[in-house]
Amino acid sequence: MVSGVVAAAMSATCLPISGSALAGDLSIDVQGVRSTAGRVYVAVHVSSDAVSFPDPAGVVAGGWRDARLGSPTVVFPGLPGNRYAVAVFHDENGNGEMDSNVLGLPLEGYGFANDARGAMGPPSFEAASIEVGTGAMVTAVVTLNY
Repeated sequence: MVSGVVAAAMSATCLPISGSALAGDLSIDVQGVRSTAGRVYVAVHVSSDAVSFPDPAGVVAGGWRDARLGSPTVVFPGLPGNRYAVAVFHDENGNGEMDSNVLGLPLEGYGFANDARGAMGPPSFEAASIEVGTGAMVTAVVTLNY
């Protein structure tokens, strides 16, 4: 579901995409973290890879924060103006994976921008996406579902 977020986040931890004169900042406020165990991972996907969302192939920036109760924030500075979808998960047991049960249902907290939900899997890119403009900070709130 949100597989690959850890690898993407660890390889692109809060790194800006190549400097663009038409860049904006994206702030992700993660709501509803239920424990201080593990880390919260955030993956930002670009619109040109909308077909692969939330596959790690479409990740252009990633970051993490140690889990804490409440609302950790991850900021991605200097993103080129574009449409981005955001996927988040709380790796409570620290194994670097989004754990699921035998039916494939998530056992750890997850969420998407706009609190988007899919019917039988992840939401569409469009449902979980936001527009990042130029020169301004855009904030998205993602509420985790456990």
